[in-house]
Amino acid sequence: MIHTTSNTGLRKKSRSIGSWLYALPSMKDGFIFLEILIAITLVGVVFITLLGMGFSTVTLSASLQKTTRADALSREEFEAIRTFRNATTWGTNGLGSVAVGSSNPYYALLDTSTSPAQWTLHMGSETVDIFTRSVVFDKVSRDPTTQAIEATYTVAHNDADTIKATVTISWPSKSVSVVEYFTNWQK
Repeated sequence: MIHTTSNTGLRKKSRSIGSWLYALPSMKDGFIFLEILIAITLVGVVFITLLGMGFSTVTLSASLQKTTRADALSREEFEAIRTFRNATTWGTNGLGSVAVGSSNPYYALLDTSTSPAQWTLHMGSETVDIFTRSVVFDKVSRDPTTQAIEATYTVAHNDADTIKATVTISWPSKSVSVVEYFTNWQK
């Protein structure tokens, strides 16, 4: 009987030591905490990256909308100038008689007091929403041999039947200039 009792006592001791070992924090618990910490960090980095990309996309989209609007405003101005040219006499009251140079900006305005309404040119610049629009006219010279427009104006080669129009559209963060040439098509 003593032998049996000691056996049972050992078994009880084994069980209590085993229970005690399982009750201690294991290395697995530390690794699980580390894995959770790494996962949270990765999710945070991915979230911040996606948030940054979203912000960049919104900024780019707004910039593209403004650039598209500026393009439409410049096209509108050129169409108004073309209509003005077609309805006037070049050297008398048309494009051949406008003041040239950057100190003389113009903008086209539709005069609805006449019937039919007519485009007129006014000194200064025009504001449309956040955009400022103006057109500057410059004289044009042509190479006497090739008849090509010269990059730099030469008085001796002046072409009185062609004028250069530079439409500038400005808004708070940017400015765009577009150039087009108009000729005296009635001649």
